[in-house]
Amino acid sequence: MHIQLRLVEESGKNTTDSDAAALRRQLAAQPELRGHVNVLRKSPAEGEMGGGPALLAVFLGSGSALSAFLGTLPALLRARRSPTSVEITLADGRSAKVTADSAEDARTLLEAAMREHVNPPQP
Repeated sequence: MHIQLRLVEESGKNTTDSDAAALRRQLAAQPELRGHVNVLRKSPAEGEMGGGPALLAVFLGSGSALSAFLGTLPALLRARRSPTSVEITLADGRSAKVTADSAEDARTLLEAAMREHVNPPQP
């Protein structure tokens, strides 16, 4: 199951590619996530100087990877100097916001998506 992450500064300030790269390194330090976290760079639209905030692509291939991700992310957000959240988006467009103090919405969304990924609904 592939998800996308976007860092969001609560102050409204844009996050940088280096913020995304740092989060990627921290997530990839988890054995269950190693090799499954990549930075996606957006191409700038015509007339723009930059490509906007970087996104992370994460592949969660097992329940242990999901648990490692949900266990690690809130701690990483608490360690940041400024209040930051992460917007998680699934391939079907469903999304959830994770802050340092509330990962439950993301857990619910990702666990349901993992169940659907493993046992897709029959038409």
